[in-house]
Amino acid sequence: MAEKLARRLRDVVDLLESAAEEKDWGLVEEALDELRSIVDELEE
Repeated sequence: MAEKLARRLRDVVDLLESAAEEKDWGLVEEALDELRSIVDELEE
C-alpha cells in the first residue's frame, strides 16, 4: 500500500508542478481533489 500511495502522491506533485508552470487552475483543482482523496483513504 505504501508504494501505491507514494506513486499517487508523486503523480499529484507532478500535476501541481505542471499546473504551476502553465498557470492552469483546473489542474490545480484536480490535484487538490486527488490529495483530498488520498487523505480520506488514510483516515479510514
